[in-house]
Amino acid sequence: MQFLSKSLVRASRRSLGLGGAIFCAVLATATESQADEHLFGWVRGAETLPGGHADAYQFFTLRTGKAAGRYEAWDFDTEVEYGLSDKFQLGVSVEQHYFDIDNVEELDNQNRYQFGGVELSAKYRFLSPFKDKIGLALRLEVAYLAQDDVAGIEQEEIDVAPELVLHKNFLDDTLITHFNIGGKFAWGKKPAEEYDRELTIQGGLGVAYRFAPNWFIGLESHWRSEFPKADFHEHSVIFAGPSLHYGAEKWWATLSYGYQVYGQGIDEPRNGKTYAEEARNEVRLKVGFNF
Repeated sequence: MQFLSKSLVRASRRSLGLGGAIFCAVLATATESQADEHLFGWVRGAETLPGGHADAYQFFTLRTGKAAGRYEAWDFDTEVEYGLSDKFQLGVSVEQHYFDIDNVEELDNQNRYQFGGVELSAKYRFLSPFKDKIGLALRLEVAYLAQDDVAGIEQEEIDVAPELVLHKNFLDDTLITHFNIGGKFAWGKKPAEEYDRELTIQGGLGVAYRFAPNWFIGLESHWRSEFPKADFHEHSVIFAGPSLHYGAEKWWATLSYGYQVYGQGIDEPRNGKTYAEEARNEVRLKVGFNF
């Protein structure tokens, strides 16, 4: 993992200013509460924050590997969520990127930071996985993205992404399963992409087991299929890999890895991989604090 440590040093020096400032500001007022802990890197559960409480999250995501050349893209997402009631929460996040790209086809060589955009989210829980037979929630994201996440190309993208979240616990809450399914409607993707609007169908599945107090180990998979102008298939991709979660009294952390196990894209070799908009590897670290 030498590439991970070197890239992290380069990226952290240039990319954490805005998100780090926000994150430190909200942590300065941290107090104890119960959190909507994320057991997985990409798949979410149905639980919501208690009314009147909030969480602060920092996500670090590294995406590496294309068909040729060197591709390292860091995503820094800083998010704050607040529970308006025990069933309904709102969130706001800031997205930033850092790109280290060299000799990748159709992408400019670069080593730079880029501001990504802002995102608003809302989540309503209909059923609790701890009180009902199954947990059920509806989550909605609305985002404005000034640069794309492939190479930081300028755009004026507006996203609307509804998602259905299912959550089931087994064996006295030691075996946890999450399932997400939803879509994303995007406008304003030019000039980052050839087409101005796009429909994405996406989802994820995760299974985690508590093997020691506060510790969960799991497997998760997330996938998406993109349809420019909502009328033809551009590419599909599936990632899968392990996750490790630790939850303390006032904070939690999750480390996940996703490998591109399958990909198919238009005008790409039919070798079971897609690289035009996707990477071979994804590593994500999440850290959350309750206040």
